[in-house]
This record gives sequence, C-alpha cells and structure tokens, in this order.
Amino acid sequence: MKNLGFGRYALCSWVAAAMLAGCGGSQPMTGGPGAMRPSVAMIHVRTTSGSEDCPALPGGTGILPDGDFSQAIDPEQKGPTYKKGYVFAPDWEVSKGNIDFNGSLGWGGAGLDNLCSVDLDGYYKVGGIKTSAFQTDQGASYTLSFVFSGNGGGPPTVNTMKVAIDHQFTTFTWNISGGKDVQNNDYATETWKFTGGKEPAILTLISEDPKKSTYGPVVAGMAITKD
Repeated sequence: MKNLGFGRYALCSWVAAAMLAGCGGSQPMTGGPGAMRPSVAMIHVRTTSGSEDCPALPGGTGILPDGDFSQAIDPEQKGPTYKKGYVFAPDWEVSKGNIDFNGSLGWGGAGLDNLCSVDLDGYYKVGGIKTSAFQTDQGASYTLSFVFSGNGGGPPTVNTMKVAIDHQFTTFTWNISGGKDVQNNDYATETWKFTGGKEPAILTLISEDPKKSTYGPVVAGMAITKD
C-alpha cells in the first residue's frame, strides 16, 4: 500500500475505489476477545511503519510475509472483528466468515508473549485467514512454526484449526478445559513441515469449530523457515 500523505493513518473513506477493495469494502466490528458486541468502527489503512504497529516476533518470520502482524496497527486492548474479504494487515486477508484481531494487550497484557493474535472464531461465526503469495523452492522442505492457544471465554472445549499450503494440510487442536486457555497465558509453539511447490504458496488457517462458535483457536507469531 502506498503512502497517501495523511500521516501515519488514512481513512478508507478518503481512499480511491481501488484502495477500498484492499480494505475489504466493509467496516470492522469492535469488542473484546470473543467480540460479543459488534459496533461500527472507522477503518484505517496503515501507510508507514511506526511505534503503534504490532510487536515483531524475535528472530523474524522467515520467508512468511508478516507472520507476526507487525506491519499492522496494534489494536492493543481492543479486539476488532473483521469480515471476509477484509485486509487486516498488509499481507493478510480474512478468507472465511469473520475473525477477531486481538492486540498486544488483548489477553490481559501477558498472553502470547504480547504479540498480536487472531481468534479464528469471530462474532458467532467461524472464520479463516490467508496470506499473500510467497515463493518457495520446488521440492524443498520447510517448517511452519506458530504460537497456538484457545479462547476460554466459552464453548467449544476443544478448538480445531486447519492449516493448509497449496494441497498440503493438517489440523491442530487445543483443549481449554481446566483453565488451559489464552486468558491464563497458556499456549504452546507448534510446528508443521511441508514441501515447496512450483507456484507461489499461500498459507491458509481455518477454524473447524461449530459454525456459530465465538471462542476459537488463537494463533500468533508465525514463521516459515527452509529446513
């Protein structure tokens, strides 16, 4: 996205029609983790890097574009909900339903190493996200790593997330029983190996929770490295 000359942020209402498509053409809803109460919020387009962006993952995100969302505006304690088609970070788009984008302070100030994160279950609807395309070497082995947890604000007890790159996929689950959830700073680093293809790759993360779930799998701090 190009700098529009309005300082750090620019309102989508000031952007040409072509830029509106990049913003998803709709307004996000806001609320806390779980986004129980939708309300209209202004859409902002990030135009330059600055101190109000999400924190960066120590060590970087490898070949994955913006795997830590550090090129996106940090909503801090807020948890806006974004609908399908919305570009919530320069290299990330909501690909299904809606999702909650939680800021670095969104889980009580300590969860997920203070990284920004995505709850894949938005406002009574499960969702998914996808990256912009990135290049891999055909036949080479790669490892995706990410921070994973579950939103313990309500059911389901077991959150399920599908991870896919091209025609390769796997699923991860998180059981929130006994308070083992993101609210209690309980999370783990997960990994998955895949093989590079001829065409540019796209990483997709999709919730496989019940259709009207609001409390879902939570993901942050993604990186892809060549083995």
